Amino acid sequence: MAQARLYRLEGIILGRRDQGEADRVIMLLSPTGRVDLMARGVRKPRSRKAGHLELFSRSKLLVSRVKGTWDIISQAEVVAVRPGLRDDFIRGTYARYIAELVLRFFEGETEEPLYALVDTTFALLEEADDPERAARWFEQQLLSLAGFRPDWHNCVGERDGKQCGMAVKPRPEDSRPYGIDPERGGALCPDCLEALRDEPSVGLLSPSALSWLQAFQRRSYAELCGLSITERTLLELRRVMERYISYHLERRPVTLRVMRKNGNGF
Repeated sequence: MAQARLYRLEGIILGRRDQGEADRVIMLLSPTGRVDLMARGVRKPRSRKAGHLELFSRSKLLVSRVKGTWDIISQAEVVAVRPGLRDDFIRGTYARYIAELVLRFFEGETEEPLYALVDTTFALLEEADDPERAARWFEQQLLSLAGFRPDWHNCVGERDGKQCGMAVKPRPEDSRPYGIDPERGGALCPDCLEALRDEPSVGLLSPSALSWLQAFQRRSYAELCGLSITERTLLELRRVMERYISYHLERRPVTLRVMRKNGNGF
């Protein structure tokens, strides 16, 4: 049975790139997948579609199917505009970071929980008092959906040829640090950290940072937004997650370089 030439699609605009003199390729996340679409003439001053295809917005589209190239956006109607992400440099850069992670970790078909997560996180970044905390929470949820879920609750190390697997339960009074090993996929207990600390993939992890990683992974953002977190722990979490994510992407996200260059966040 032949596919219909026209189809409807709702999605979140994660990225855009110019094509030709007036066109633009739109990188869209829908509830069922990631797709690139062509927006003809959208860069012309009088384009009616331009305002409905802004970065980070959620829009309803009527799309024309085209064989052998990008499908073409025939009509667009914006549903959520997200002006707070477009007009605020810090919040907008966090949103670009979120979009970059989705584009790097996912291609083609996806599942609806990813779509819901991105839509929720963009709303949090726009409205929350602490957009960085929202980004740290998002990272843990995204890694789980992408199949790279870190084990922050059981030691991933080994000693004497045996897997450790000991439950890690960090407390403020702990005198010994824990560890992180992106290669093994999670946290190390103090004994495994001591045994493995000369390996290049292994790093230090404070009890406070480990507690927050466990919380970000297992609890909703609403449960965490009112809890106090020190600037020192936030700085450590930035560095730890940059290391973990860069290892699994096999490259450092471009957005992190932008933030560091401008002296913000990362």
